[in-house]
Amino acid sequence: MNEMAIKSKTYSASHVANFMLDRAAKEGRPITQMKLLKLVYIAYGWYFALIGRRLFSEPIYAWQHGPVVRSLYDEFKHYGNMPIDGRSIEYDLDKMKISTPRIPSEDKDAQLILDKVWNIYKGYSAWQLREKTHEKDTPWAAVYDEDCRNTQIPDELIGPHFNEKIDAYLDAATA
Repeated sequence: MNEMAIKSKTYSASHVANFMLDRAAKEGRPITQMKLLKLVYIAYGWYFALIGRRLFSEPIYAWQHGPVVRSLYDEFKHYGNMPIDGRSIEYDLDKMKISTPRIPSEDKDAQLILDKVWNIYKGYSAWQLREKTHEKDTPWAAVYDEDCRNTQIPDELIGPHFNEKIDAYLDAATA
């Protein structure tokens, strides 16, 4: 894949999920569906704030327990609160092909950002990540409506929120 193709590549949420699941497996850290959903959302936010474009095109919804990418929820809901031991897969019905999507190692920007997100948030429990997404002034808090499960969290809220979070993280690192 050439550099220009990498810079214009938008992944699916499955790519990001598999990145997190691979890191968890490599480090022997169990990862539940809730934790995976929050890590994918956080990775999306960091990428959007730093690169200025979407990491994947699927919408992120404000559900009761925080931000959710519906396709990942549907794919992994059978795990419940148990650790996930599989990977996200994609189906190409035209070619009758099943694949396990992964972000190519040549995409240094995505690899760097996702590594940073993993290293910062891997130690948090699923519930701690849920609480972080529920804090006052988060994109989730701005749009969540308990009577409407499918309210989309817009990028116009995600970008500025994660810019603030990254600035705070950098300020703390240099203090």
